[in-house]
Amino acid sequence: MDSTADWARIMFNDLDGTNQNGLRVLAFHSRGWLSGNESGDRIDAGFGLTFVDVLYNSTVTKTGDIAGFFKGNYNFRHTKLYVDVVLDVDMGLPNVYIVLMLAGAGTTNFEFINKQTGVVIWQDSETGRSFTQYIIRTIAPQAFFTKQTINTILVFALLIGGVITIIVLNPIPLRRPRRPEAEYGGVL
Repeated sequence: MDSTADWARIMFNDLDGTNQNGLRVLAFHSRGWLSGNESGDRIDAGFGLTFVDVLYNSTVTKTGDIAGFFKGNYNFRHTKLYVDVVLDVDMGLPNVYIVLMLAGAGTTNFEFINKQTGVVIWQDSETGRSFTQYIIRTIAPQAFFTKQTINTILVFALLIGGVITIIVLNPIPLRRPRRPEAEYGGVL
């Protein structure tokens, strides 16, 4: 997460705390700050975490498998953090989903990156609107298993495009008109 919000979370199950969304966290590994943290800031990552939220003048208690941070109310300075998770993805579903939770007035960029390949699997950016938001984002399950390959057709298309570009940018020399002095032996 890359954020200017005072807090944000990703819940890996649905709002009822079940795994009917097609994603399940198998393990939470390392977590840490990449920049912008202070001593009172915290990263929350774990199974069945319970949080109390104030939503439209009511108190809501939710429980879920969550990765998120809290910097303190009205702390909108820029920060970056990571949480290393191992996910179980249900490939039988057309889409899986996560729940993004944020508040305050900052913007948070959420990303899933494959740790082994460095490929960005999914990303989204959301801005808080002063009250708590629960935003459901769907992801195709195949995105978690993509390989970084180049299709043969793409290679040929790029090659043909390159040849056409070279031809268009380098005009073919036109036949030059003959000079009159060449016809008459140089004497007019």
